[in-house]
Amino acid sequence: MELKLFNTNNSQLLKKALETYGQERAAIAENIANVNNPSFRRIDTDFSAVLKEEMDDNRLKVTDPRHLANSRFKKLAQSEANGEGEVDLTREMSDLAANQIKHEFVSKVLRRYYAGLSSAILGRNR
Repeated sequence: MELKLFNTNNSQLLKKALETYGQERAAIAENIANVNNPSFRRIDTDFSAVLKEEMDDNRLKVTDPRHLANSRFKKLAQSEANGEGEVDLTREMSDLAANQIKHEFVSKVLRRYYAGLSSAILGRNR
């Protein structure tokens, strides 16, 4: 019998979310670094496909099919298709702020998960 305390589906999803937010932050940083380069086309930060793949792998479900359909990622992809590939510093900074909030939230959830495991193993109350 295998005991999966450290590699549950939820912990794996949280780890993948941290990795994804790191990749998104790197793409946004690249966009910001090239804001004054007129020949540069922004790097699309649409990581919704990664999220969907992880959700499918972990058998997580959304409560309404419109939850991902109306996401800001879809709007980003549409603007890229319309030739709006120039870097907009305001948009990139707001994307960076949103990304940071999501990253901090997932970090806190994962930290609490491992703190709970530590407490259970050591037999301590939090």
